[in-house]
Parts: sequence; C-alpha cells; structure tokens
Amino acid sequence: MSKKRTYGSADVEHVDVAALVAMLTVGCIVAVDVAKTKFVAAIARATGEVLKIVRFSHPVQTLTFLKLVEAIRDAKLSPRVVMESTGTYGDALRYQCHLRGVAIEMILPKHTHDFAEVVDGVPSTHDAKAAVTLVQLTLIKPGRRWTPDDDGRRDLRALLDQRSLQTKELDVYHGHLEAYLARHWPELLSLIDVREQRSWMTLLKAYPGPHRVAEAGSEAAKLLHTASHGRFSKEHIKAIVDAAGTTFGVPMRQSEEAMLRFLVENMEEHTKGIDALDDELAQRVKEDDVASRLAAVVGPACAASIVSRLGSPTLFASAGALEKAMGLNLKVRSSGEKQGQLHITKRGPAQVRQLLYFAVLRMLQADPIVAAWCKARKSYDGESGKRKAIVAVMRKLVRALWHVAKGPRFDASKLFDVRRLDLTSASAESKVSPPTSVPQLAPTRAPSRSRRRAKDISQQVA
Repeated sequence: MSKKRTYGSADVEHVDVAALVAMLTVGCIVAVDVAKTKFVAAIARATGEVLKIVRFSHPVQTLTFLKLVEAIRDAKLSPRVVMESTGTYGDALRYQCHLRGVAIEMILPKHTHDFAEVVDGVPSTHDAKAAVTLVQLTLIKPGRRWTPDDDGRRDLRALLDQRSLQTKELDVYHGHLEAYLARHWPELLSLIDVREQRSWMTLLKAYPGPHRVAEAGSEAAKLLHTASHGRFSKEHIKAIVDAAGTTFGVPMRQSEEAMLRFLVENMEEHTKGIDALDDELAQRVKEDDVASRLAAVVGPACAASIVSRLGSPTLFASAGALEKAMGLNLKVRSSGEKQGQLHITKRGPAQVRQLLYFAVLRMLQADPIVAAWCKARKSYDGESGKRKAIVAVMRKLVRALWHVAKGPRFDASKLFDVRRLDLTSASAESKVSPPTSVPQLAPTRAPSRSRRRAKDISQQVA
C-alpha cells in the first residue's frame, strides 16, 4: 500500500487479480466492511500486511469480488473472509463465500470501534479504515467461525420476528384506543382493563361508542355476558352499561364511531394472529429436545429466542460462556480509590434478555425459593434495588439453563442456598412482589399498564 494514501481504495473491476495473487505468500485475510450497498474489502497477507483495498457495489459488483476471492482460493492461499456481525446486509455475501468453501469469521462491531484508534492513533472511522482494523483484530484474536443456521433456527427466528411485529402494531392500536376512550368514554377504562381482557372487543365491535351501548341496554349487557364467558358479574356488567348512559365523555360523531370500530376490528385481527403464532411457536419448541427442556423453565417464547438467536446452550463450553453470550456478565470501571458500580455488559441479543426478564418475574410469583432469595438481597429495597435483584436472579437462572439444556430438571433448591433463606415468611407473604409483574411469559394479549411498566424496565436490561 502507498503510504501517501494509507486508505486509498480501487474499484474491484480495476484490480489486477493475477498481480495481487502473486504478491500473496502463505495465507490471506480478506476483511470486508459491510454496508447497504457500498462494501470495502482489505486484502492482506496472513501476517497482516494490507496489499490492496478494494471497493464494490453490492449486489451489482459482488460477483466480480467473489471471483477475486475464488482466484485466491484456487491459488491454495486459504483465504479467510472476516466481517462484522451486524444486521443482515452481509448475509448474502457470507452465504456465497460459504458455498465457495471459503472460511468466514465474525468479529463484534464493538471490538472494531474500540480498536480503531490503536490502528493509526486517530479516533476517526470510515469504511476503508474499518476493513484494515478488521485485519489487525484477526491477528490478535481470530473471530467466531460462521456457519449457516439450520432450518429449525431459521423457522423459530421467523416466527419470533412475526410475533414481535404483531405485538408492536397491536400496542400502537391500544394507544389509539385508550386515547379515544379517554375522550369519549373515560369511565370504561376504570371498569375494564382493555390490555388484559378481550370481551370488550365484542361489545365495542357491535356497539362502537357509549351512546350505542346505552341505546342497546339489555342487549349490550347480554352480549358482554356471553363474550366474557360469565366471568363478569351482573353488577359489573350493569355498571358498564350504566356508565355508557352517564358518561362525561365527548359525544361521538358517526365518523368517530367508524374509527373506533376500525381500531377494534384491527386489534381483534392482530390478537388472533398472535394467538396463532404462539400456538405454532409452542409446537415447534416441543419438536426440539433442548428447546422443550428450556421451555419448561422459562416458557416457549424465551426458549425459542435463546435457541434461535444464540444456538443450543449445549454448544457453549461453560455456563459462564452462555451468560457472556447473553450480555449478562458483569463489567466494572475502577481507577485508584474510585470504585465503579457493577453493570451487565448487554452485549448479547436484547430480545433474549427481555424475555428472560419476564420469565424471572413469573418465577417470582410461582417459586417461593426464588422469591425468598430475591428479597434477601441487600439491594432489594427501592424500585431500582428490586430491578438489580431481578437481574441477579437472571444471571443465576442463565447458568442453570446451561445445565437444564443438558438434561437435568430445574431445581431452585440447587440454584439457591435454602439454608440462608426464610422460606416460611416468603410463603406466608404469598411470594415476593417484583417491581412489576407479568402473569405469563409470552402473553397472547397486549400487556396491561403493569406489564407496560415491566416492559419499560426490561428495556433497561435489554
């Protein structure tokens, strides 16, 4: 490389492939900086000396770049393609390299970012420098070998992605619904939890608005009784119908009633879609031995997320390695007499941590040993203290899941020292109350206000 233009690049179609291959000796590193369309690759010897930086437009010039890689491979130079593990933009190139028998290694983007200034003493970053940085990182610590995901993992990931989109859209509709009810029928929000219950959908679909419910009277009451499967008492139903006739809300126009019906119909459709996805997700988890063992502890959604995002826990060398992959290992920043606080690294998939957080909330309500240990933590006092205690349970639970994946059944008494726990008082208090509670791990209904608050807290974990 010319020292005057350290990061000068050439178009891949203008590269003299034969001359470049001749300059290579034993081994070759091809470090690729991935973008949406503008890719940059650094071609280097196995010693790390960069010989050429090439750029190409994906997918227009990708085949030309692959022919360059093939030429290096055919010259028996054992090329190693190094890329960052970011998004999906590089998946097609990774797959094509794999088809050509070329080894692909993945490096964390955080490592590239942190190492950028070490390369040339300048904190700036750009595509060509990122490619050169990948070359240097590969010499220090080879990346993780990439292999295509099997069909099972791909199917689980697709189902989880569909469910995530459905849930987000449903949450948007709930926001609009609550805004409409607050304006036109505020009393209903105190009588029915629209995020926990579903019977109101049938009522508002047939009678979109308090005026329509009040006009229907007994017919609306019968419909609500049927829709709730008898779970609403006569007094409760009467209070809802009476509130429709005496509401302080703004009278609805016909167009606003149409909008309310539109919201309810779409929410009902999304809810049914989530139910169908949950059923299919649970069925696919049952078909996988490892996922089914995990699901018995943390539920099918969390188990599917772990297996699809990280792979089987049995592939990790230790429980600590699985904890690190989830981003739940601890980090500290201390200097001299200044001792920093411990925090989790959050380097793994955020979705996995979020679902694991909800799983722990469920365990706090169901398992007295887990609840007693959580309450016994010194940091338990206060809202943030409870959250820290829950994260501590998450870290212990992850280590237990590594063993559960190998066959043993989950036993909380083996995970926590019951000799130091006051299980009698924990049972008498009907479990520890976490900062927010979730009745089930993967709810088919949209979360209630308490669930939404739990989700906000879980975002901090994610």
